[in-house]
Amino acid sequence: MSTRIGSNSSSFAATTAARTAGPTIQPPSAEDLKGVKSASDLGSDFKLGVNTDSKLEDVMSSLAQLVGEKKAQGYGMTIESLGKSFKGRALEGIQKDMATWLKANPNASPEKVFEQASKVMMKQVLMQQTFKQTIDQMSSAAVNRMKDTFEG
Repeated sequence: MSTRIGSNSSSFAATTAARTAGPTIQPPSAEDLKGVKSASDLGSDFKLGVNTDSKLEDVMSSLAQLVGEKKAQGYGMTIESLGKSFKGRALEGIQKDMATWLKANPNASPEKVFEQASKVMMKQVLMQQTFKQTIDQMSSAAVNRMKDTFEG
């Protein structure tokens, strides 16, 4: 006895292609690019100029040269919410990744800088959020185990 599986394979192929194509990314608007510098303006020895101790306004101002004022505000607040040590790690990661990319792409337009910086910032923020969440969960579990040991 045989069973027929997937009788409509063309429908499956179309669905799979649509899933793997990913979202359509719109090019940044003039408003999005407000404040974004080109690679030549940023220089090959790029430095963010902010660190763990920097104020939120300074972080946002520094990020604005890469992703514009609107996106820099969101990323700045998100990075600030990570806490001091993870904030520093995120900023260091962004600076390192962007410095490497800018050296390899010295003539990149503001649009290309915006696209790359958006990817880099998303990666760094998500990575640091994941680290922070994992450490918080592990420490919470350890505290709960100690409570159980001593209380019960």
